[in-house]
This record gives sequence, C-alpha cells and structure tokens, in this order.
Amino acid sequence: MLDPGETADISVRIKNFGDQTATNVSGTLRTSSPDITINDNYGYWGTIAPSDSVENTANPFNVTANGSSSAGTVVDFELEVTDTDRYTDTLYFSIIIGGEGFDYVTHDCGNVKLSVTRYGTFGYMSAFAPNPGDGFCYPTTSNSHLFIGTFAAGNSAAYCVDRFFKGGTDDDDWHTTGIPDGMVRMFEPGPDDWDEYATAHFDDAGHTSPQDLVVEHHSWAWDDANANDFVIVKFILRNEGGTTLSNLYAATFMDWDVGTATSNQGSSEAARNLTWIYQNTPYVGVAILDPPRTTTAANLSLVSHKVYVYPLNGLPDSVMIQFMDGTIQQPSTDTIYDWSACNSSGPFTLAPTDTFTAAFAILGGDNLSDLQENADTAYNRYWGNIGTEEWSTASPANISLYPAISHGKAYTIAYSMSVETPVYVKVYNTVGQLLKEQDFGRISGAGELKLDISHFAQGVYFAQIEYGNTKQTSKIIWLK
Repeated sequence: MLDPGETADISVRIKNFGDQTATNVSGTLRTSSPDITINDNYGYWGTIAPSDSVENTANPFNVTANGSSSAGTVVDFELEVTDTDRYTDTLYFSIIIGGEGFDYVTHDCGNVKLSVTRYGTFGYMSAFAPNPGDGFCYPTTSNSHLFIGTFAAGNSAAYCVDRFFKGGTDDDDWHTTGIPDGMVRMFEPGPDDWDEYATAHFDDAGHTSPQDLVVEHHSWAWDDANANDFVIVKFILRNEGGTTLSNLYAATFMDWDVGTATSNQGSSEAARNLTWIYQNTPYVGVAILDPPRTTTAANLSLVSHKVYVYPLNGLPDSVMIQFMDGTIQQPSTDTIYDWSACNSSGPFTLAPTDTFTAAFAILGGDNLSDLQENADTAYNRYWGNIGTEEWSTASPANISLYPAISHGKAYTIAYSMSVETPVYVKVYNTVGQLLKEQDFGRISGAGELKLDISHFAQGVYFAQIEYGNTKQTSKIIWLK
C-alpha cells in the first residue's frame, strides 16, 4: 500500500524451483519510472533450498513514491538476482501507487453521505438492481435522497457522454481507465489534512464515437462543524485525442427523490449557480464551483420526468444535450412531481492535450437559507484551497512523460520550469541503441512538448529526458 509521497520498504518473496541450493542470493532493484525513487536498491535472501521460498524482510529495498503521482499509477520494477554460483536472472513485478482500488467509495465523515464511483456516477453504480452504493444522505442517518446521478460531457446528440439511465438501461459511455488504474481510491486523511479525499480516472471508451476524452475525478469531504454539509467533486477533462473538441459542455444530472419521489419541487439561483429539490425538509442540491460564479452557467434547470423521462423510458442523449447547452431551460418546477436537476458549464474548446476543470458541491440543508449558506461555504472552501491547486496526471514540478503506453499517438512531455532550462530527449531501444535525439531548446513556465516516434516499430523503448543537471528515464511502450 504505497501512497503518493510515501517512503516504504519493499520485500520480495523468491522461490527456488531448481534442484540445487542457492547460496548468498542477492538482488538489485531498478525502475525507469519517474514516479518512484529507489533509496536502497540492494536486497539479500541468503540461502534458498530447493522448493523453498524466502522473503528479504531482513534486508528489504526502500523506495519513495512521487508526491504528485496519481493514485492508480502502475510502477514496473525489474529485479536482477544472483547467487554464489553466478546464477543470474531478471524478475519483474509491479506496484500500484495508492493501493487497492474499488468500484465505489462513500464520503461519510461529515453530516452528509455520498458514494462516488469509478466511472462518474453519484450515489450508486447503477440505476437498476443490483445498484451498489449508499446514495446521498443528509444527514448521514437519513435514507438516501438520490436515485442516481451522473457527470456528463458533450457537444451534440451524437457525442453526449454520461452514465444516466435511458432506454430502460444505464448508458455505458464512461469506462474506467486501465492506465493509470482508474479504480476509485479513498484516502483518510487526504493530502493537506483533508479528512477524506477520493480519486478515480475514466474515459469515453464506451461511447459509440469515442474522442479520447479522459476525466480525472477528485472529491473531498470534511469532519468540520463549519464545512460538513457537502462533498466537493472536481473533474479535470483532458483531450488525449488528435482532434480539437469544440463547443463542449460539462454537467451533472441528479435524479433527486426527497421523501416521496412524486411529491418533489425545486428551483435554481443564478447568483450561486445552484439548483435544489425538496419536499418539506431537507433541501438537497448542486452548486457549480468551477468555473467561478463570475462565469454564467450554461444552464441551471429542473428536468421534468413527466415530460422528458417517463414517456422516453429514460433521458436520451438528444434531450440531455439540450439541457446541457441551454436549449431547454426550466429554472423552477411548475408542478409537484418527480424531477431531476441539471447544472451545466460551457461551452469550451479542448485542443489536443488541453484540459478543462469542472467542480461541483453536492450538498444538503435544513431549509433553503441553510442550503444557500452551505453552498457559500463550499465555494469559499474550494477557492480558498482546492481551486488554487493543480491536480493532473502531469507532475506540477519539473517534468514528466505520459502515457506509458501509446496506441499510435505522440507522447506528451509536461513541464513546469521556474527558470529557463534546456530540455533534450534521447530514445533508446532495449539493447541500449540510441534511435532518436531531439533538442527542445531552452524553455520556461508551464506547458507541454510532443515526442513523436511514429516511425518506430512496435515495442519497448526508453526515453531519457535531460533538463538542466537532471536526467530522467522512462520506459515507454509503443503500439500502432
């Protein structure tokens, strides 16, 4: 269980499958990953009899995980093992920074309870049984007030990516990423003494026309009497495709069921970018935090199930995108019935490698004024801390290269330089032959560079980045 920024020992269990005793067995640990620093690369197992297994707990390796590494990052190690008889072998294993991931986790340290998932839904994994999750509860001892919620992004009926229910089933657009391992992880406490912090990664691979849109999920909750009535959820959208995505919108859709589902009503407030639903008490809702309140929301709307859901057996993409872009607007309910709520921001454009941040507070209140006060607290908490931080797969300090595995696309070198620094890249094959050199000149500030090896054969390579007096080597896998 190696968390970002943590220093820990690693022990490896080795089994002797031969018929001879191995004596003075020792090993050297290596990695090309920029996400790990090996502090002690020497391990010792001593004597291993035939069929025996020995772990180097008495002389372990020691490593430190990069503090800016994303949870779910897979680090590949190679271990060269030798013994007295000069037997040599190279063994391989991997460790996931952030430890075990889950389908969903539940923020429950404060006065609200909210489940977040590995593919952008809120409350539950699914709108249909089985539907693992704890919903949204305010207070935590209450029943859930949420049937299902989803994060959505898109620019047309042909490209509307979500996990809401439609056609009698869940939409399957968002998929959990494999690299990095996008399963959701909870840290208690999180960085900077946040009481609960969760992270996940998902992309649009399940859509019929995927555009290589990747989303980082970050969420926070507090056990703080002054800030315990909400969960902040932040999504960083990154265009990892080769085509600019224009006129995009980012939104939440929440099917609230407060008390009796068909006895609900609600409204919205542009000043706070806030929507809410209630029966009597409590009030539950969503507020857009990022973009800030100075940016007008694309839409703050209630969604009538009588008009748009029940007759259509769900909320189809052709209707959902009209709520996202503001074509359909209903700032307040006009009857007591069953309603969802949409909070949408945009439009925005994502050129290849560009990012956009959308953040929301999912909150409860005893009444409208209490809900509004909690929305203000969440807004101030976000912009007083979280909104000023840069959370991305690229390291915010110095330099990093991604992805580790590319399917026919150029690699990205993300950098952040406080002073002008020369950057030079060399690419080697597995036998050490230099195949490519590229001088990017002297750079400063923050940005991204492209490393193109499209003319290479498929295989494993090593990219060595030289910047200033530092050399950093990464193993990359190139697939066409």
